[in-house]
Amino acid sequence: MRSLRFAIIEDEPPARIRLKRLVAEMEPESVCVAEAGDGQAGLALLREHSMDVLFLDIEFPPTGAFGLLREAREAGLRLPSIAFVTAFDQHALEAFRWAACDYLLKPVERERLRETLDRLVPPQPDFGLLLQALEAAQRKRIPERFSVSVKGRLRILSWAQVSHLSTENRLLFVHTTEGNFVLDRTLDELESLLAPRFMRTHRGAMVALDAVKELVSDSGGTGELRLKDEARVPVSRDRMAEVRRCLGG
Repeated sequence: MRSLRFAIIEDEPPARIRLKRLVAEMEPESVCVAEAGDGQAGLALLREHSMDVLFLDIEFPPTGAFGLLREAREAGLRLPSIAFVTAFDQHALEAFRWAACDYLLKPVERERLRETLDRLVPPQPDFGLLLQALEAAQRKRIPERFSVSVKGRLRILSWAQVSHLSTENRLLFVHTTEGNFVLDRTLDELESLLAPRFMRTHRGAMVALDAVKELVSDSGGTGELRLKDEARVPVSRDRMAEVRRCLGG
């Protein structure tokens, strides 16, 4: 049984108490090394303690998680794995997953916390991505950058580098100027989040509009998109009309 070290930055004492109790129930050997209710105490917490995961509220005095992380970056502090705890709606919070961190919606549910503890994200998250994710969540949009795991390391990529996404053997591949990478998401999740920059062309494919060179259709109502990087992406019959509309044709 592992001995999980965790800390909490949350300005509502009842929420801190409940979260500590839930973690203790799921990880009996866990230790809450510190807790804080504001940014100043939170910064001291990061300076003075080491931990496996930090449960971080988004809104707390004086400047919330955004201000805390900026100060931590300026101070050169190292970050543990981070799980944001917030009342933001789920659509806004999709941004955090690109930053290789997790999130929990208030009130924290036991099953969702179990998922977070079972898949603690890699340590040393990128400050820039975390700050961008916070901005994106507040604006309810996906950030310009995202991360993938490559041989145990986080690779930072930009959506501007992506020509298309495709599925193969239940894996989702993102095709970029730097190569092809497995992304731990589904096309169904991404379809609305990446619109209108990307369009779904097939149950197993999505394409960046800027990457398209031409559309070739056939007599059966299906077709394919030929991309600027010479890749070819199928277009299903039921998607053809929408693809034409997106391309302005």
